[in-house]
Amino acid sequence: MTSPYLIAISPLDETLLRRLDTAGYRLTEPRKMLLRLITSGRDRFTAADLWEAVQREAPGLGRATVFRTLDLLSELGILQRVHFDDASCHSYVVCGRSHHHHLVCGNCGRVIDFEQSEVEELLHRLTDRLGFQIESHHLEVYGRCKNCKA
Repeated sequence: MTSPYLIAISPLDETLLRRLDTAGYRLTEPRKMLLRLITSGRDRFTAADLWEAVQREAPGLGRATVFRTLDLLSELGILQRVHFDDASCHSYVVCGRSHHHHLVCGNCGRVIDFEQSEVEELLHRLTDRLGFQIESHHLEVYGRCKNCKA
């Protein structure tokens, strides 16, 4: 019998798996399968969306493994939680690259990544003026994307 975890790995999956390995985490077959599901889906997903996909692909994989992996990928910056004003839960987006921020469409839910040095410069000026040390931050700007605005 073939294991449900044996899957083809995409270049994006390879990059993310390398980040896990570099951080000292084992590259288990369940983690590889979860990364494939995460990167092959929509731009954003909820934990419930991922759990449904796992139930179709590998029903023997435990719920705790899925949620621990989501927490680990978030902690490593591979995933980022995106909150919606009107939603009772958050979604996740893959953030496999450098620090960036999000524009979130309140109508269709689209999440657009952006990097803006002016935001970072503003934060540095604020910290200098207020004597505050920033340890981390994330910025989500809510509005309407160009498709929903039209």
